[in-house]
Amino acid sequence: MSSVTVLFTSHNRIEKTRECVYSLDDTGLDMRYFVVDDGCTDGTAEMLQRFAAEKQRKIEIIEGNGNLYWAGGMRAGMEALLAKEDRTDYLLMVNDDVVFEDRAVLRMIETERSDPGSCICGATCDQEGRRTHGGSVYEMGKVSRRRLYIDDPDLWCEVADMNAFLMPFEVFRKTGGFDPHYSHSMADYDYCFMLKGRGVSILMTPYYVGRCEGNDIDGTWRDVSLPRMERVRIKESSKGLPAREWFYFLKKNFGLKKAIWHSITPYLRILARL
Repeated sequence: MSSVTVLFTSHNRIEKTRECVYSLDDTGLDMRYFVVDDGCTDGTAEMLQRFAAEKQRKIEIIEGNGNLYWAGGMRAGMEALLAKEDRTDYLLMVNDDVVFEDRAVLRMIETERSDPGSCICGATCDQEGRRTHGGSVYEMGKVSRRRLYIDDPDLWCEVADMNAFLMPFEVFRKTGGFDPHYSHSMADYDYCFMLKGRGVSILMTPYYVGRCEGNDIDGTWRDVSLPRMERVRIKESSKGLPAREWFYFLKKNFGLKKAIWHSITPYLRILARL
């Protein structure tokens, strides 16, 4: 029986978290849970303890201060997990708003066994069956990326949304955790580039592992209905596209010239109301 450590961070969405873990758990696997409770006040930690007792699973909950955001929470969990001596066969990083299909984790493990040592990006869809999250490849010499779809003939990725991301634990142990420069977004793509640099391949599943809604642009810095200054304010927030983090990501993974140009383009879009 394969052993899997499930890692996620959560902040005050108890119903989504409950639906996620109950859909995810598989009696055919030895599953353990490592959760960062980032300042939840809605009883998430207590619910997870009851879930673990009911399913007879090991669970460890790390308390955050409510300001870790996604990358910070996942990084805290990864660092704590690396500090522990016990190991499992796989690490599964998830977003707790994914509702998993039956036996999805087992299928992801079977996909990894077709190319041992690879990481597996689980593709997700919305209620209508439209792809929402998964893997992508960057066009040659460009910062723009092309999404992969489950019926594509080639599903090897350069980067992956880590809504459902399975990796051999030994690969995780050697690679380490997220880069500390990121607070919310970009950490997953940056991590994928690091994996690629170390010769680790990423394969997207040719099937959907679960349901997860896409990221709506309403209320984000890309929302053209908002005033320009409001878009700038949102862009510079932790959950937007903060200038320092974005420039760091670009310079690290695409070089200084592209970093300078693509750091400016979001402001040009806002100015032009695009």
